[in-house]
Amino acid sequence: MVNISSTRRSPDCKVRFTWPCLIILLRFLAIGLALAAYVLFDNLRASTAQRDVIPSIEDEASGSSAAGRPSSSSQWHDYKSFPGLAKKAIEVACGGHMAASCDQCPQGNGASWCNGDCEWRGDACVRSSKLNHVHPDYFRIVQRYAFQPVINNNGEYVNVILVRSPFHDADDNDLYEFYKDDILFMGISSFESFPLNSPNPYSHSNKNEEEIYLNFPGFLHMMRDPDEHFPRHVKRILMSQSDFNLDVPERFGREHAYDEKIYDFVYSGGDQDVESDCVGWASYNKNFSFVREALEVMCSPEFNVTGVLVANKNKADTKACTIPDICHGKILQTTFLGQDEFFGYIAKARWVFLPQVCDASPRVSTQGLAMNKPLLMNRNIMGGWKYLIPGQTGEFFHDMSDFRDSLRRILDNTRGDKSPYKPLDLVKSNYGNEHSGKRLYDFVKEHWGDKIIFPVGTNALIPTGV
Repeated sequence: MVNISSTRRSPDCKVRFTWPCLIILLRFLAIGLALAAYVLFDNLRASTAQRDVIPSIEDEASGSSAAGRPSSSSQWHDYKSFPGLAKKAIEVACGGHMAASCDQCPQGNGASWCNGDCEWRGDACVRSSKLNHVHPDYFRIVQRYAFQPVINNNGEYVNVILVRSPFHDADDNDLYEFYKDDILFMGISSFESFPLNSPNPYSHSNKNEEEIYLNFPGFLHMMRDPDEHFPRHVKRILMSQSDFNLDVPERFGREHAYDEKIYDFVYSGGDQDVESDCVGWASYNKNFSFVREALEVMCSPEFNVTGVLVANKNKADTKACTIPDICHGKILQTTFLGQDEFFGYIAKARWVFLPQVCDASPRVSTQGLAMNKPLLMNRNIMGGWKYLIPGQTGEFFHDMSDFRDSLRRILDNTRGDKSPYKPLDLVKSNYGNEHSGKRLYDFVKEHWGDKIIFPVGTNALIPTGV
């Protein structure tokens, strides 16, 4: 029979067993606590560093999680960035100066130097809470050319991005797919014939990509026949980049309304391909081959037109595109001009010449109208046709077959003391940020009002960053 009592460990044996085990246990516990503290510190350090490039989400309003609206104040904290997206945000506005990030705004001056896109919170300058409603990667996305930011009437960003051109970077479409449920992406007419494939032989076109662009949730377009191109589910509005930001040319035109009129017309060639005698991408878009043909008529003794061909010389001012000999002494050719100098020529002209076809949003058209200048416009132009009301804002021509008649009408109407054209009236009644911005805001609110959080006081939306 086994004596159970003899197998029990003595008090001395129990002590010898327990203390070594306890010491080992305490060592493991200490190691675990150290690892936990390291992880906690590393996460805290990462989130602190990230505050300068993403908005704080504190006090965010709740809402639906669909297409650009955070479902709660914590949604952005769990976001993932698109692989390959730029790691750094663009420069931030500190109020009166710029900096690479908000924490660099103060420069030792504290809260007084922390304004604009940033705000002083606690003892640090961080991204402003006014940006809570935009996705943390918003400013990284719009660094890519194809993606354009949108602001409201108070200059605050909204969680809407416009696609203004065909995708440039190889992974732009993947980026769009990655963020399309968190940000409202819409197309906008701003580049060549976008969203349609460009007929320009010097442009890159991809028929497969066209299907992507035509299927954005919404599109600001300049088509005469949108039903022939867009699927029925796409929300559309007749609007383009050239509808906006007309305050500057309008003010310039008002200040220079009584400048002496030296020229009949101004033609803007963009940035012409001068080295190849104006044969290339820009020259095709601005239809310079037609301009040469038209100049033979315009410079003839029958019309004796004077004008300015902008950006028709190289930047060194040493070479110009060839024009008919009959035009020498009548037509001035310039280098690429800054905005004020360009507006200065328009102020000294009677009308603006737009012969182009492959142009979805000719900004010079509304700039000219805002300066109270009528247009002589190609009826076949892809965008901008809506600005021209014959006899009121200018004249159309179809091709050389009716060019003489249209040229005669606009010359007769502008060379006298009085003109029947009222181009500025069209702009003041229909375009510019006040009118177009309100229409865009109403459009977005009607179709995506349950998905977008608008900053308080928003009553207009304006494409920016051009």
